[in-house]
Amino acid sequence: MSLETLYSLMDRVKELETMIEQHGMVLKANNVGLSEPVTDGESYPRSDIDVYAVRQARNSIIYLQNDRKKIMAEIEKGMALFFEQERNTFVQEQLPIEPMSVADCDEDVIKPTLEPFVVVEKVEPGQLADRMGITIKDKILQIGTLSSQNFKGLNQIQTMINNARGGKLQFVVRKASTGKDVTIEMDLSSAETRLGLFVKPLKE
Repeated sequence: MSLETLYSLMDRVKELETMIEQHGMVLKANNVGLSEPVTDGESYPRSDIDVYAVRQARNSIIYLQNDRKKIMAEIEKGMALFFEQERNTFVQEQLPIEPMSVADCDEDVIKPTLEPFVVVEKVEPGQLADRMGITIKDKILQIGTLSSQNFKGLNQIQTMINNARGGKLQFVVRKASTGKDVTIEMDLSSAETRLGLFVKPLKE
């Protein structure tokens, strides 16, 4: 995970905290928190609070807090990986290298070697992977922070995709047609977006 991605995630956390604070002001205005009852002893809506607004604010706060928790976990993992990569830089400089992307390739930048760990078996027509140019027999070298070095099972890929919902996820793909490695950024900002990508491990 790059520093730019980490900073972007941190900015998202700040946005979520601002939204949580705004909804918290609704609760404060009604002199309630997240757990006080909104009905009286006879199970009627309390007349001293805006019951609808309180319920909406509580639901929003819970939803936003869950989002923040997921992003914070992603930031923690990303920072650990980033600093681990920094520590290994001097060792990696002695290894064979290849660029992660054909586009924006800088000959002065040394990047670690990536090896493919899954191959594309099927691409659903019209879905995101198809629109981004991924085809059958393409090999995937990296998905977010997942690579051949830490890949253990296909469930990790699904977890990586689920964690990236609401944002973007970077794929490094070795094209079957050219043998070249390209970096593709998948936009998963919409909850309704389907990747439409089916892969199998290269080593089973």
